[in-house]
Amino acid sequence: MKNTKVLIAGYLGMFFFGVAFLVMGAVLPSLAAKFSLTEADSSLLVSFLPFGTIFGSLVFGPIIDKYGYKSLMLVAMALGAIGLETIAFGPSTGIVRGGIFILGISGGMLNGATNALVSDASDDKSKAANLSLLGFFYCVGAISLPLLLASLPESVTYSHIVGSAGAMMVATFVYYLFVEFPKAKFQQGFPIKKVLGMAKEPLLLLFSFVLFFQSALEGLSNNWSPQYLATHHGFAADQAQYALSFLVVGMAISRLSLTFILKKVDGVKVIIMSMGLIVAGALCTLFATGTAAAIVGAVLLGMGLAATFPIALGKVGEKYKEMSGTAFSLALVISLFGNTIMNLIIGQVGMQLLPYFQILCAVMIIILFAIGNKKV
Repeated sequence: MKNTKVLIAGYLGMFFFGVAFLVMGAVLPSLAAKFSLTEADSSLLVSFLPFGTIFGSLVFGPIIDKYGYKSLMLVAMALGAIGLETIAFGPSTGIVRGGIFILGISGGMLNGATNALVSDASDDKSKAANLSLLGFFYCVGAISLPLLLASLPESVTYSHIVGSAGAMMVATFVYYLFVEFPKAKFQQGFPIKKVLGMAKEPLLLLFSFVLFFQSALEGLSNNWSPQYLATHHGFAADQAQYALSFLVVGMAISRLSLTFILKKVDGVKVIIMSMGLIVAGALCTLFATGTAAAIVGAVLLGMGLAATFPIALGKVGEKYKEMSGTAFSLALVISLFGNTIMNLIIGQVGMQLLPYFQILCAVMIIILFAIGNKKV
């Protein structure tokens, strides 16, 4: 029962990371209309979220290893609630920017801490499966706001929906008060030299760069697929966005399936099959001539994207049990840089190369994971 409460706490935290990570895409048009933002203003507004996420991802690991999970989980949930309420009701762009940055910090903390928490609360046999289920809750959180905004009547504004999400985070904060989280691993002193040494650990770096390419793959697929379909295949904007929504559907189906598959099938085989789905999805995108082909491509990409994070983080959690928080922190920060760098590169070389970049990332993931898995 004790572990069940902890796992539920992790799943709730990841749900709200999904909300935090996708909130800007869902509410940006409404914010732009409310504050009469230009494209440049909107771009600046959105940029505060990833900066906050990187900061939150950087600090969570050493904090939970030194002080335990409870304080950090409570702070992350409180910051998330403040961020969402600020986005919902902030009277100026300056205040909303602050709310977005705070929400990003909360999201970075929740993403890292929930992965480490579920890893620590699971035995080695169930670790990857539980982390995959954790990823399913990310998908549910990610799709919830866009789905609600699209389906509810116009009288229900983004402020009502985002404000309600903030209230739900307050309720989760209260739940966290009654959860007995794992204790700090270094209550009598924190091994700073060991932390610095981890940055040179070949195995940790290998799996971190697996996640570098995985995060790059996710960023490319989420951010550029609609524009690629519109520019190179003549899709209308709503058709392209509709096709993209199936990427999250494919990921959710796959993450849920992986909770059972990973208990029976070796992680290397699952990674190879997943990257095969990525290649197939990229080729569908490359040759898409209609909405059906684009949807099939998006579903295949989503299914292919599902496995790498839970499997790679499961390996990190197995190898670095003594300092899992710090190890996860390093891995996730490197992964976020992969997302940022690859998005910048594709913006410079041209989005016509999108499917080829997706295939390149898939090949790199297979190579790096195979090398890392031999060393575990």
